[in-house]
Amino acid sequence: MSVKVQNLIVGCGFSGAVLAERIANIKKERVLLIDRRDHIGGNCFDYLDKSNIHIQKYGPHIFHTNEKKVIEYIGKFTDWHSYEHKPKAAIDGKLVPLPFNFNSIRALFDEKDADEYINLLINNYGEGSRVPIFKLAQSKLGKIRDLAQFVYDKVFLHYSIKQWGIDPKELDSFVTERVPVCLDYDDRYFRDIFQGIPKNGYKELFTRMLDNPLIQIELNTDYSKIKGKIEYDRFFYTGSIDEFF
Repeated sequence: MSVKVQNLIVGCGFSGAVLAERIANIKKERVLLIDRRDHIGGNCFDYLDKSNIHIQKYGPHIFHTNEKKVIEYIGKFTDWHSYEHKPKAAIDGKLVPLPFNFNSIRALFDEKDADEYINLLINNYGEGSRVPIFKLAQSKLGKIRDLAQFVYDKVFLHYSIKQWGIDPKELDSFVTERVPVCLDYDDRYFRDIFQGIPKNGYKELFTRMLDNPLIQIELNTDYSKIKGKIEYDRFFYTGSIDEFF
């Protein structure tokens, strides 16, 4: 026998959790929220280790936005640690900013070459631009192509292989554009007005967001295995789109 619900939401990351909270608190309707994992929060899930330190299970997630209404909304469920991410990569024995920027160039090249690279980049792409590595590699200027090859070999090749398991040339341009060459001296990974990490962790943020008797959460529940067994008035799918079909 099938089960009937008003709203079925698949995926308990930010998209699914916000949908559930809005439907329950604004429309006053019941929501069944399912996730195949054993926890809420999607890839933002964190937990306390034995030293009482928050560990983000799927890698660091810094919350960042330029939208005031987003800050105000999410701020209802958490206080914040202000944090700006400034990662560095080990290249030729030196720690340099990543994404690659003018500080990276000055750290790795002598003053004459660094000045030439920086001036060429500004003159051809504009100061403050964020340029995909493959666009630099297509430049008509040999000096810029040389720099692009250097950055590709030293940063993008190994970064992409480590994260995705394949050569970056095989990746969609949307992915490679996530780590551009930045034509400025700003070492921050993100440039949004608001940047931070939930003071008590993402798990508490999601727990507070979903604290409503109209929201029923079922974990360890794979949508593909219950498809056809649940009837619903409205359906929202927030998982990997390829797995929907």
